[in-house]
Amino acid sequence: MRGWRLIGVVTALALLGSACGRGDQQESGPRATAATTSPSGDGSADFGSQREVCGPGNPRGAPAPGVTPNEIRIATFGDAGASFRPGLNQELFDAAEVFVAWCNDLGGINGRRITLHKRDAALFNVKPEMAKSCAEDFMMVGGGAVFDADGVRDRLSCLLPDIAGFVVNPEARGADLLVQPVPNALETVSVGDLVWLAERFPRSVSRVGVLSGDLPATKVVAEQNREAAESRGMKIVYDDRYPSAGAASWVPYAEAIKSARVRGLIWVGEPENLSKFLRALANSGYEFDWVRADPNHYDRKLIDLDPEVARNVFIRSVYVPFERADRNPATRRYLELFERYKPDGKARAYLGLQAMSAWLLFAQAAKACGDDLTRRCVFEKAAAVDDWTGGGLHARQNPASGEASECFMMLEATPQGFRAPDVRPNEGIFRCDDDAVYRLRGSYPKGVTLADVGRSFDELR
Repeated sequence: MRGWRLIGVVTALALLGSACGRGDQQESGPRATAATTSPSGDGSADFGSQREVCGPGNPRGAPAPGVTPNEIRIATFGDAGASFRPGLNQELFDAAEVFVAWCNDLGGINGRRITLHKRDAALFNVKPEMAKSCAEDFMMVGGGAVFDADGVRDRLSCLLPDIAGFVVNPEARGADLLVQPVPNALETVSVGDLVWLAERFPRSVSRVGVLSGDLPATKVVAEQNREAAESRGMKIVYDDRYPSAGAASWVPYAEAIKSARVRGLIWVGEPENLSKFLRALANSGYEFDWVRADPNHYDRKLIDLDPEVARNVFIRSVYVPFERADRNPATRRYLELFERYKPDGKARAYLGLQAMSAWLLFAQAAKACGDDLTRRCVFEKAAAVDDWTGGGLHARQNPASGEASECFMMLEATPQGFRAPDVRPNEGIFRCDDDAVYRLRGSYPKGVTLADVGRSFDELR
């Protein structure tokens, strides 16, 4: 079983709702508290459009598990200790450390300081780490685990809410007691990018392909992509899977796609495999009008591995790119806080941005609950937010509905670097349309509910 899962890790990562940077550093253990020697910085409690994120108070009592008069114990899950890929998604831990250090310098949440427990699942230890979290923590915030389905039933059994950095598998994506600041939805998908591609490359609409890794979870994503593409008038003429760890040779896939005369390809994978595939395609003398990839391909390695073939790759995104930090206060603030509190951390990674958005949403909800800080109050406050930008880090999202975003921008890979093509933006740099979300009609796996584990929402305190 473990061997199968090791092979599947590479492609499972492609399911993340945003770019997956990889840090080079590992923590010495899964548990840490914010450093008390962090510099005080400029003293501002603002983050972009979010005002007074943290601050002092005079808290009393211990109204919930993981809460005392002086502290709030929060878990952030990650896989940085994975022997298969050391430092995997280290940016989740780094962003958590940065936020906690900053927030505690400001006085905490209404005077309660945050104690951060870094729960390193190291890919295969989700269940034991979840057991620790159930015993010690108030909530989960800003984290994620590649094999998150392994812990979701335990999480619900102990009534532990999660304001997630990311969720991967369907059982976790659709679970109860979950708030996603940037939803990776189960029942809806964003199609604005597909509409834009069809308009820009009209001859491609009748000859579209789908290529993804051969895993149950990625198969679901591929099936949903196919349904969404067909809903927008695209004709699928090629649909295949490759071994999750990568093909021994990409030539057969290149030849099959060339034979099918595919003009546009929906790709589910990682930059390394895409680069190898594009090289095989170029060697066969064929080129796409477009390849549509997920945000984890916004990674310089896609270009550096083989600049000559890094072209016509279009990446859907809802985040303001780091290249625009000088023009976006929230992105600039994010980078400033990293420089102040963790200058050697993995700052320029989209999962770090997702984690920060989750922490900001948690802080807003917890602050609104005042002294009576309960799981139920924080979850209900966070789950009621229906217009969220993470202080301006990303396009507006609807955590309350948990549905896919109607907003998007595109990043295009070229041999010289990434650029942002014109998507006719109508909200800042993003294009937002009411008809840019498609509600899936197919039969797909469902999330785990409280009822599935014999619990109910009324028990949440």
